[in-house]
Amino acid sequence: MEQTRIDIIIQKAEKIDLDKILEIQKKAYEMYIGWLSPEQLPPLNETREEVIKDFNEKEILVAMYDNSIAGSIRYGIKTGVCFIEKLSVEPKYQKNGIGKKLICEVEKQVKGQAHKIYLETGLLAGNLMRFYTELGYSGEAVLKNHYGKFDWVVFSKFPGTDDIPLPDTGGKK
Repeated sequence: MEQTRIDIIIQKAEKIDLDKILEIQKKAYEMYIGWLSPEQLPPLNETREEVIKDFNEKEILVAMYDNSIAGSIRYGIKTGVCFIEKLSVEPKYQKNGIGKKLICEVEKQVKGQAHKIYLETGLLAGNLMRFYTELGYSGEAVLKNHYGKFDWVVFSKFPGTDDIPLPDTGGKK
């Protein structure tokens, strides 16, 4: 049963947010222990120093609910491709549209800067496969024996392609 949607605000993370981001991320990814060992889940093993490095090199957005961080997402753009990483939502707030709102905000932020949005998720995470598909992402490839020595799926989306006019072929097909 889906919970009631809650009002959230998406904003850029501040350095003071990083410990909370890491805490929520670890709680969010713990649900996959059982299918995988903690060693196979890179987000469970991330250090504070690695989060600080991402803060300095990438964009990090947080979802605020009731003046607290309820989720986060990281992304960066390289050669016109936006790479989304480590979408995390506090378990008690999951299924309230927070993850969707974070993804949609990234799409909005990169429009005009990225021709493609790229992300990876574990093949065993059926809930995330459905989530990304419902948001318009398409499976592009399976990465065999990838992170943690299990299979991952590459998803992508081409933002703004509906806005791009097709070339005039002069009536030729």
